[in-house]
Amino acid sequence: MRATILTLATFTALLTTSFVPASQPSDQSTAPTRPVPPALRPALQDGLHVVSSFAAASGLTGWVMRRSDGKYAVLYTTSDGQTLVVGELLSSTGQDLSDSYAERYVPPPDLTALWAEFDQANVVIAGTKAASKSAIYVIMDPNCIFCHMLWIALKPYEAAGLQVRWIPVGFLHQDSSAKAAAILKGGEAALEQCQQHFDVRAESGGIAGIAITPDLRTKLEANLQLMRQARVQGTPGIFYKDASGRVIRRDGMPSMSELPSITGLPAQPETDPQLARFAK
Repeated sequence: MRATILTLATFTALLTTSFVPASQPSDQSTAPTRPVPPALRPALQDGLHVVSSFAAASGLTGWVMRRSDGKYAVLYTTSDGQTLVVGELLSSTGQDLSDSYAERYVPPPDLTALWAEFDQANVVIAGTKAASKSAIYVIMDPNCIFCHMLWIALKPYEAAGLQVRWIPVGFLHQDSSAKAAAILKGGEAALEQCQQHFDVRAESGGIAGIAITPDLRTKLEANLQLMRQARVQGTPGIFYKDASGRVIRRDGMPSMSELPSITGLPAQPETDPQLARFAK
């Protein structure tokens, strides 16, 4: 993970993976606050529009850019205006500055549009398979203890008619990607093994990782990109539709009292003592 100094030859390819959907494709009150530097001109020629600018770390200037399809990205220019930077910015302490800038300056993602992308995601389906009463998506890391707790908490709701579409990603531990690949390849049985044998003390999924084939790597990268597009800040990342059909995102482990609204089902009894700290 590092910032990438862009050359014109790689400009278009990098921008393709940098843009995320947002819900406000409007230029209202977002005019650039400073002159557009030379390094940004190729982006403008490529059809991008400047939405706003801001002072970034180390003398960089951040630029929020919008494409004609309403997707946004944050690019950076050096103080002399001659060099364009695209990618993740990390501070000397390891803080991901790119995420904080995007959260602060880019309009929030259009979750309704993203729901269609979730429907095309690489998922492992658990719970009711046919005629489910409701369905939710959950972005999960095999080594995420809160994903494990959510898996336990959702079991009674699955019995009541819920379908859970788990989207495996790998980023928490060194072996997370290999375990996520094993879950994608093995399906629901592999997911069950990972969770049933989860080591709570070590925060480690109970499944052995496998060699990541090119096909599995492509699927995992697509899932991780979807996580970034949705701006999930911590797993589990839960997506569901409320009674009006509006798509809602919930980051992290919810309380037990939130599960009926998330699942769209009546409250179910939770008997596992591990869930006691989430009972509020």
